[in-house]
Amino acid sequence: MNMKKILIAAALLLTANVAMCQIFALGIKGGLNSTKIKMKDVVATVKANDGTEAEVMMEDASSGLGYHIGGFARINALVMFVQPEIYYTNLSSNIKISPKGEDGKYISKETDVVKNHRIDIPVIIGAKFGPARLGLGPVASFNLKSDAKVSDEYKETFGKGLENAKNTATFAMQIGAGLDILKKLTLDLRYEFGLSKLGDKVTIGGKDFKTDQRANSFIASIGWMF
Repeated sequence: MNMKKILIAAALLLTANVAMCQIFALGIKGGLNSTKIKMKDVVATVKANDGTEAEVMMEDASSGLGYHIGGFARINALVMFVQPEIYYTNLSSNIKISPKGEDGKYISKETDVVKNHRIDIPVIIGAKFGPARLGLGPVASFNLKSDAKVSDEYKETFGKGLENAKNTATFAMQIGAGLDILKKLTLDLRYEFGLSKLGDKVTIGGKDFKTDQRANSFIASIGWMF
């Protein structure tokens, strides 16, 4: 009789554990992000490092490639789920600085890179369709550090201005789809669009210039649930 009770208790415990795993799960994730900063063009007369003055235009350029790594929790309720996440993101974006030529046209120069190191906290709410998922939710981002890789010609003029233009906290939305394989491996593809400005000014030659910088990203990640 005692052995029977022990077996029944063990079966109930195993059933409860399986049910809990289906309701709540933890995991790790990482992947790549392709980011483009949309910004209003900034035109200013600045001094190059050799002391000569030139009118230059700063504008957004092609997308840059970065990465992210972190963890997540998933809470399941029938076909719905809530998935809070936290991860470190290295976000890279490209800015083009073009001087004005003698013919009055701006000369396309090499692309300069601005990198943000930040903590992202998305909360995704969605629905499951078998192994597939659809979801969306807000993202809070907290900037840790910004770096600017600017060509030597305008490094002194633009470098610090680009680094200091980043706001400490920003907000965005993510929307996307995912796939769970064997209830362990997770794949996600999302699009993130900025709701608040990454920066609202740049400092060029000691002067502040208003600009509206918003980061939009394509995010691909792979994860593992425990």
